[in-house]
Amino acid sequence: MVRKITKAMSVGQIAKDYPELIPELERLRIDFCCNGSRTLEESGALSGNDVQSILKRLIEYVSPVAGGVDETDYTAMSMTELANHIEKTHHRFAREALDRLCVLIGKCVAAHGDDEPRLMELQDVFSALTEDMHDHFIREERVLFPWLRRLERKSEITSGPPWSVRRPIDCMVHDHDDVGEAFARIHSLTDDLTPPSHACSTWKECYKLLGELERDTHIHIHKENNILFPDGVKAEGLLSRK
Repeated sequence: MVRKITKAMSVGQIAKDYPELIPELERLRIDFCCNGSRTLEESGALSGNDVQSILKRLIEYVSPVAGGVDETDYTAMSMTELANHIEKTHHRFAREALDRLCVLIGKCVAAHGDDEPRLMELQDVFSALTEDMHDHFIREERVLFPWLRRLERKSEITSGPPWSVRRPIDCMVHDHDDVGEAFARIHSLTDDLTPPSHACSTWKECYKLLGELERDTHIHIHKENNILFPDGVKAEGLLSRK
């Protein structure tokens, strides 16, 4: 497959058109979710990498693991299907990971907090992140996603709230930005999720799960910011012109 990628393309569009590149975008530290509107050239400059080298890597990229890439075309899903998928996959995983991390971080603080005070700061940042993410999921599941589903059932559109879908979408995107900032702070407090040489197994497991949660959250936000939310705005626009 020949990938038609240019420096002027947004990184969100690249992730949307070529989802198999998401692991490589992660490795390159290119933010394709919260800042998916940036061009590849802008993102490359911010990541400190040579843009031409990035472009070549993305065009020629081949997954090192056969069958290791999610080949589902999420752009072909209806808003109802994608919202259901996000709830059943990403919301469920995040809730389970947040609960497990609360325990792991608590154990790390109890055992090592006196010698490594940054663990207590990590606990504070993570606690705020957990509260924000749980609240975010509830508002998506109870307000935004039902409204997007109703946009596909036009006979029910009068039963929804009287405001534009852009209002809750803007709130969700703002939340996504806050989550990105929280993970940046977590990276600062954990040496980029690198446990010290003397770390116990719980400490190592904690950082590993934090990395897994961050990667899943990037894909989760990508599906919303770059696919689901634009589809919702488009659907509402088409409805208003009728």
